[in-house]
Amino acid sequence: MPAVGASLRAGWRPFVPPEWLHDWTPRPFDLGDGTIDVVTLGAGPPLILLPPLPGWKEAWLGVAAGFARRFEVIAPDLRVRFDGAPSWERLLDDLERLTDALAPVPAVVVGHSLGGALAQRWALRRPDRVRALVLSSTFASVRHAPGHLWKRFVEQPFVLAAQRLLPQAAALRLAAAWARAGVWVYDPRCDARVLAFVRHGIRGVTPGDVRVMVRLAFAHDTTTTLDAIRAPVLLLIGERETAWARGATADLARLLPHASVATLPGVAHLHPLSAPGAFVAAVEGWLANAAP
Repeated sequence: MPAVGASLRAGWRPFVPPEWLHDWTPRPFDLGDGTIDVVTLGAGPPLILLPPLPGWKEAWLGVAAGFARRFEVIAPDLRVRFDGAPSWERLLDDLERLTDALAPVPAVVVGHSLGGALAQRWALRRPDRVRALVLSSTFASVRHAPGHLWKRFVEQPFVLAAQRLLPQAAALRLAAAWARAGVWVYDPRCDARVLAFVRHGIRGVTPGDVRVMVRLAFAHDTTTTLDAIRAPVLLLIGERETAWARGATADLARLLPHASVATLPGVAHLHPLSAPGAFVAAVEGWLANAAP
């Protein structure tokens, strides 16, 4: 059975704290036409973690063990290989198959960035399977906001090229300086291991996989359908995110008037890695009141 999921290049484990690796044991899951890897850990009601671009479950390494103290955590890779054009419906079919096998009861669904777009669509398709919805730094649609062009088309490509091409020592020195200044997705809470882990991912991702996920991101638009979501919703955003990301969360708050909004102080888009304790605490504190 061929592998059809996103896959983080081997060799990343030395870059993360050992406690993040507790019970982190990927196993293949059959989607019918191929396999993805999924990690399950902990015990309790199910909590599903849907990852950002480029679809690696390891984006959740910082928070998985924390959530596993109270939940059965299910963290899958996303499909990046499609029979034909990339399709949100195919990703939803994959999630249907996964939850049928691993979480056939209502679950807490947490999505970050692109994973948040999938979480929205899942809550609309299968409201019976969503106990509560956490949308972290995500969007209802991708818009070219004024003032964001520099970050998207100049700053981001420069950061990616530098991290991909420079020798490790030079790349990490630059990344540390960017973290102090809050450049791109970095923030001052990104320590040396997080910066090395992110660089490893940048160097290993394939342009083809990125194109697939970017294509899906630009095809996503739930602006006219989100008002159908009835599950409790938490919108999470980092205080130091870009103006575009903060605006996207404001749009979601307008489209989901029953949603709660929480801002994580001092962090940017990498907050599941740079501030995992704050992330888990914010979600669990909200769940205690919104979805006991």
